[in-house]
Amino acid sequence: MIVEAVDPETGKTIQMECAAESEDEIRDLLSFDLSEESLKKRIDALTISADAKSVLFTIAKTTIRVGSMVLKIGRKVLDIVTNTLAEFPMASTGMIFGAVFGFLVTSVPVIGLVFGPFVAALATAFGFAAGAIQDLGNKALERRIRSSVASFDPLKPRA
Repeated sequence: MIVEAVDPETGKTIQMECAAESEDEIRDLLSFDLSEESLKKRIDALTISADAKSVLFTIAKTTIRVGSMVLKIGRKVLDIVTNTLAEFPMASTGMIFGAVFGFLVTSVPVIGLVFGPFVAALATAFGFAAGAIQDLGNKALERRIRSSVASFDPLKPRA
């Protein structure tokens, strides 16, 4: 299947063939645990600058096309991040958000390109503000991150 994304800096459409052979393989990426309204409320409740919130809202609106399907990939990434935060309340919001978001984005082809302009600033700011990434030693958290990344495997380039 062909994955299409638009580079936000140039407006140029980027295409690549992904590992998914059918739309059934990417159906998990179409479901969300949080409603769009709940996600907006969670972002609004974050104690971060208005600029950072604006970037998160922009990310939430980011889409890619896989075959004939449009995936709200930004919303899916934020959905995973917010669920991880809910599962691990003892962890620092900045530390987890920066680590999970950065790891997810850098692990998934095409998304890294689409989110490239935002990732470095957000992940660095949250990670630096929170300090050392102590909570990544938590095995339950590590398993959650790995399973989240695995859900994006069908979007990897075809070998």
